[in-house]
Amino acid sequence: MRWKPYFLSIFSTVLPASALAAPATQPSTPDAMNQKIRDLETRIDQLESKQNASAAEDQATIRKLNADAESHSQLLSAGSFTSSYNPDVGFLLQSEDGNFAMHPSLLLQARYVADYRNRILPGQGGVTNKQGDDTQDGFELTRARISLDGNVLSPLFTYYFQIAQDASMKQATLLDVYAMYRIGTQSPLAIKVGQFKDPAWHEQNLLESHLMAVDRSLLSALVGGGELDRVQGAAIIYDQDRERGQIAVHDGNNGLNTPWYGPSGIGGGVVADAGMTPTNWGASGRGEYLLIGDRDPNFNPFYEYDQFSARGAKQNILVTGGGFDYSESGANKLVMHTVDAQFNSTTGWGLYGAYLGSYRNYYTNRGVKSGSYYDSGFLVQAAYLVTSKFEPFIRYDYTHLDGHADPGIIQDKANEITLGANYYLLGNQAKITLDGTWLPNGVPTDVNYLDFLQNNSHNEFVLRAQRQLSL
Repeated sequence: MRWKPYFLSIFSTVLPASALAAPATQPSTPDAMNQKIRDLETRIDQLESKQNASAAEDQATIRKLNADAESHSQLLSAGSFTSSYNPDVGFLLQSEDGNFAMHPSLLLQARYVADYRNRILPGQGGVTNKQGDDTQDGFELTRARISLDGNVLSPLFTYYFQIAQDASMKQATLLDVYAMYRIGTQSPLAIKVGQFKDPAWHEQNLLESHLMAVDRSLLSALVGGGELDRVQGAAIIYDQDRERGQIAVHDGNNGLNTPWYGPSGIGGGVVADAGMTPTNWGASGRGEYLLIGDRDPNFNPFYEYDQFSARGAKQNILVTGGGFDYSESGANKLVMHTVDAQFNSTTGWGLYGAYLGSYRNYYTNRGVKSGSYYDSGFLVQAAYLVTSKFEPFIRYDYTHLDGHADPGIIQDKANEITLGANYYLLGNQAKITLDGTWLPNGVPTDVNYLDFLQNNSHNEFVLRAQRQLSL
């Protein structure tokens, strides 16, 4: 529609002739009136041009939005990314070509604990500072952890990231963050760089959701590096046929979230790696060999080895392993070591045994006086899968600490006897664990994450009930 004639007709109809006349001071002439009309027409042309340009821009924007929406629709319909959920794996988002994958995980463990200690000696009550007979009980959110793993750019380039807010922590903590690159699709070698678990210990290497008892053993806490033993460095990994292993070079044991110049290791204490701070450097290694079982493209026995339970066992497997950690702090040297074996059967039996040792040769007092010390212990564990949902177990471990390293230790021998059972609501994703532990000699120090309180030389009984959700 043309605006000019329409507008002029309205203009001439609405305004009287006197309104179109020039001011009294300027005589009205035909030329002046024609100039005003031309000016008015020019203004109308400008408005019309702007309106047409705006309409064209609107049409272009609409076409762009439609094209963008269509491209996204084609991307989704083409199936470039797929999502799936498997109870044994969890939620997985993956590109169609497999070059990108993301697997988020969540672990929640809520626990009820009742602890009874008998005849606590003065000054030996640990964090509660009790003496005589004492009973403590209550609830806690033992572990709340979020992790993310997957691959980027290629299936050969993988990553892992985990943060935690556990009951034993004052604030959220970065536990693991590393990247790993496999040399080739047919190569057994991979390179890992970042912060990760010290590879020496089998029990420590298992995911918390894949343990048999409510938690790891007292032996592991006192001799095997403890719950949060991480190292920062680089590792070479080998995994093929019946053999699996890795060698790592790092900043020294117990280097969780420390800078390169920082105080990794720990100072004084009862545990077998006390007196090593700050560490200068370290090296760790572990090797494992499949004695019984067959590996093929559709089945990897080491996946079953990465849990204590025989749930889902497709073959009888027997794996032996050994590991070490060597760390230096100035002239002080620490060598931690282990050998172990695990058997899982299709009939429901899960058996595990391990020996742990720690040798310290100290020339400088860094929380532990100069001298040579040796701490050691062993563990045996048996479980039987009565049904697909019910699995009772028993565990015994013995720890002998070198009392000369810490003269304050009244009892340098610790026995842990644990009896319990797992009820699997949905495998390891949802299970209930109940266990009871008897410590005939007590425990020489508080071990918070195990819910053990210090009580040298006398009885301690601990009842733990835990509900686990692992997605």
